Amino acid sequence: MSAVTETPLLPSPREAVAEPARLAAIASYRLGGHAGIADLDAVVAYMARTVDAPIAMINLVGPDQQCYAAEHGAGAPYSHVPDELSFCAYVVARRAPLEVTDALVHPVFRDNPAVAAGAIRSYLGVPLIDEEGFVLGSLGVFDDEPREFTRAEYEVLEIQVRLVRSVLSLRRQVAAHRWDAGLLAAQGKTLEAVAAGLPLESVLETLTSSTAELTVDADVDQAVRLQQTVDRLTAVATKADGWKQALLRSARQDPLTGLANRSHLLDTGRAALAVGGAVLFVDVDRFKEVNDRGGHAVGDQLLVRLADRLRRHVGRELPGAVVGRLGGDEFVAVLPGVDAAAAEAIGHGLAAVLVDEVEVGRRTVRVSASIGLAMATPGTTLDTVLSLADRAMYGAKERGRGVLHMVDAEDLPA
Repeated sequence: MSAVTETPLLPSPREAVAEPARLAAIASYRLGGHAGIADLDAVVAYMARTVDAPIAMINLVGPDQQCYAAEHGAGAPYSHVPDELSFCAYVVARRAPLEVTDALVHPVFRDNPAVAAGAIRSYLGVPLIDEEGFVLGSLGVFDDEPREFTRAEYEVLEIQVRLVRSVLSLRRQVAAHRWDAGLLAAQGKTLEAVAAGLPLESVLETLTSSTAELTVDADVDQAVRLQQTVDRLTAVATKADGWKQALLRSARQDPLTGLANRSHLLDTGRAALAVGGAVLFVDVDRFKEVNDRGGHAVGDQLLVRLADRLRRHVGRELPGAVVGRLGGDEFVAVLPGVDAAAAEAIGHGLAAVLVDEVEVGRRTVRVSASIGLAMATPGTTLDTVLSLADRAMYGAKERGRGVLHMVDAEDLPA
């Protein structure tokens, strides 16, 4: 047959078969063994009948492996034959048809296991080249007798290869669209989780679970897109969580000192006192003088310093305490579960650490803190104990300022 040249001396096809871009192109069609595609099965059946050959196949060629997307007469979805002995590997390497009239006497193919076993004597194959120019493999027919194939038989394979190319192209497009739809759905689920304000951990779990199947099915290019999407959505979720935490902090924190603001202090304080405990009401002595002489900036700096000492001292003595700014120069520490002795020890220590000196003009103002202490039994409301602690704080001022004063037992509610 003039159109197909049988070449007895052939260079090794191994390098051409193992070319990474070609293998990536094969992988993009997601065909692993007999695909069960009716159109492809019809092609090999037609080839076998028309050419009168016992074996016909569509072969996607990998290194030392032949994967049959469809086969007639082979009885297996793939085979393992070294590239140097594979008929189809040479079709890939040559990018041209190959005819072998008698493989048993061929210097290369006589060592092919199927030839040595007597199952194959002759072969005709044409390259399967996809739309991007990659040789995926071949369409081929095998006979168990020596034979010369006719021009008409060669044309049968050439016509069928166009059909196979169209079927595979359509299949890849459908798979790509399905994968793209899956990626879009994963993005939608993740962004919905972000919009719903779910915790960052839950959002990332949603992202991972919704992209798991996409990871398995992705080709090289899709894997890159998927990783870029995951990175982008992770950044969006992390940034959104940061914004949410910032908003939460601004809703709960006093903007000047960073302590709990009045609203958060009262909410958490009520819960903390459910088991009983104590409340310390702190008022900064001579703060008005600092503000009037030094200005609000100096006053604010003082409040920040004292608030930091308050937080550190109470937090060190009782990690479960709730510390907040009630307003102005008034602070509160809710001490859950403590007895009177422990509360007094914390209060006396606090009075000691809240002593400071402030330069205002040519004068130095020595500031301190008057602290009122009130105890709470389980079930006592925070409002009640806070009122008693406030009263005790004024008692501390009457006793000279900078000291702790505890309300008398008869002042506690029955």
